[in-house]
Amino acid sequence: MRKVFLALLAVLAGNLAVLAQSLRDIDIRAVLREDGSARITQVWDATVADGTEMYIPISNLGEMTVQDLTVSENGLAYYNEGRRWDVDRTLSEKAGRCGIIDKHDGVELCWGKTSYGPHVWTVEYTVTGLVQSFSDADGFNFMFVNPGFDAPAQHVKVTIVNETGGPQWTYDNTRVWGFGSYGDIDVTDGRIVYESSEPFSHDSSVITLVRFEKGLFSPAVSRNMSFDELKDKAMKGSSYGQKDPFEKFILGLFALLFGGSIIALIRAAVLQALGYKYKKSMYGKTKITEWWREAPLDGNLFASSFVLDHGWRFPAGQNSSHGLIGAFFLRWILDGKVKVLPDTNNTKRVNLDFTHQPDIQDDVELALYNMAREAAGSNLLLESGEFEKWSERNFKRVTAWPTRAQARGRGYMQDKHYFIYGTTTNADGAREASHVVEFKNFLNDFTLSKERGAVEVGMWKDYLVFAQLYGIADKVATQFQKLFPKEFQEMAQTVGVDPNVMMRTIRLNNNMSASAINHAVAKQQAGSIKGMGGHTSFGGGGGFSGGGFGGGGR
Repeated sequence: MRKVFLALLAVLAGNLAVLAQSLRDIDIRAVLREDGSARITQVWDATVADGTEMYIPISNLGEMTVQDLTVSENGLAYYNEGRRWDVDRTLSEKAGRCGIIDKHDGVELCWGKTSYGPHVWTVEYTVTGLVQSFSDADGFNFMFVNPGFDAPAQHVKVTIVNETGGPQWTYDNTRVWGFGSYGDIDVTDGRIVYESSEPFSHDSSVITLVRFEKGLFSPAVSRNMSFDELKDKAMKGSSYGQKDPFEKFILGLFALLFGGSIIALIRAAVLQALGYKYKKSMYGKTKITEWWREAPLDGNLFASSFVLDHGWRFPAGQNSSHGLIGAFFLRWILDGKVKVLPDTNNTKRVNLDFTHQPDIQDDVELALYNMAREAAGSNLLLESGEFEKWSERNFKRVTAWPTRAQARGRGYMQDKHYFIYGTTTNADGAREASHVVEFKNFLNDFTLSKERGAVEVGMWKDYLVFAQLYGIADKVATQFQKLFPKEFQEMAQTVGVDPNVMMRTIRLNNNMSASAINHAVAKQQAGSIKGMGGHTSFGGGGGFSGGGFGGGGR
C-alpha cells in the first residue's frame, strides 16, 4: 500500500512539474521592408497551467499600426476573430481562436490557450511605420518584449532581417543598441541579432535602438526631430559609456559631500568600515567573519563568482571576471591541461603551452579555453602580451564571456533552488552563499589558524584556484610555500616546473587575465557607445515605441 501511495505521489509531482507555468523561449524575427513596415513573427515555447488566453500588449504606437494577426500551432491556423476579441470567455470557447483588442494607446494581440500543458505557438503580425524618417537618419527605438510577463522568459532572441532590396546592413551604414535586459546585440551577416545571456526577471524587456543611414529606406512615417534626440533619451539611465564601479562610487561620495546627505555618506562609510558590506538578501546577514575550510558550492567557480558579484551592499563592490578567468587558467595548469614553459627570452616570464586539447565538458569553460588557444597563435604557445592583444582585436567575444559565465552561475543557484526570487536567497541558499565569503576569510587568515597542520595538503589545488578567484593567490601560495615547502615543491614538480617558476606563474596569471579583460572592455565600450554592437544595457531605452507592460498568460 505504501509503495502504491508513493507511486501516486510521484505521478502527481510529475504532473505538477509539467504544468508549472513557464515561458522557455521567445524567438522573434522581424522582416523590414523598404517602406519601413515590418512583418514580425514570434515563436513562443511555453507551458500553461491556468487561465484562458495568451496576450501581447503593444502600445505607444503613435502613427504606427498593428494588423494582419495570425496564430498557429503545429501547422494549424487559429480562427481569426478580427478586432472583436472577447476576453470574458472560457478556455474551451477561446480554443483555436485569436483576435485583437483595440486600446486607447495601442492594441492587445490575443489567442486562446486551448489546453493546459506544453505549447509552441507561432504569432505573426505586421507593424506599419516601424522604421521612421528623422532629420539626420532613419531608424527606430522599439520594445519587442515587455516587462511584467506573468512568467518571464528563460531565453529571448530577436533577429531583424533586411528585405528592402537595398544594400546589406553593416556597421558602415547601421548602428545598434539594446536595452532592458542582459545580452548582446550585433550586426552580423547583414542581420541585426539580439540574444539574451541570462533568464529574464519580472523587470526585463527587449528594446532595440537602430540607426540607418539615409537611402536604405523610404519610410512612410516622418518624425519632426533628429535621431540623435531619440538616442539621447534612450541613453539616459543606461550603462553605455558608464564609468567603472569604483569611480562611480567615489564620484557619488563627492556628490553627497557637496550636494547631498552627509548623514547617508557617513552611515555608508561607517558600515563599510565595520565590515557590514554584504547584502542580507544574498547571505542572510550583512557581516561575515566566520571561516569555511572547503571549496564552496561544490567547487563551482561560476556560481561562486556570481555570488561574489551580486552580494555586495555598496557600489564599490567586486567584479570577479578577471579572477574567474585566472582561476580557470590556474586549474588547467594544475590539472595538466596546460603546460607551463619558462620564457627563454625573459627569465621573469613564463609561456603557456596549449598544444593539448583536453576534454572540457562545460561549454562556457570550453569557450574560454578555445579563445586562449586561438590567441596562442599557430605555435599554440601563449606568450607575453598575446592574450591581451588578441582580446583587443576580439573584444566582443571576450567581453561576452563574463556575461555567459554569470548566467551559468545564476543557473547553478537556480537549479539548486537557492533563490526565492531574483537574487534573494532562501535559508539554504544564504547558508551556501555565505560559505563563499567564509572560505575567502579562511584563506586570508590561514597563517593565524592553530589547526592549519590538520588541513589536507591535497586540498591545496582547490585552495589556490579559489584564491585566484578571490584575487589573493599570490598571498596564499606564499603561505603554502612557507608552511609546506616540501609539498609545494612536489606540486610544482607535477606541473613540470621548479617552485620559483610556479610562484612566478601564479603572480603573472592574474595580471594577464585582468589585462586581457581591461583591453577588451576598453575597446568594447568605445564601440558600443558608437552603436557597433556588444553588450546591451539593462537600464535606459527611454522614448521607445511599441511594447508596454505585461503579457504572457491570463
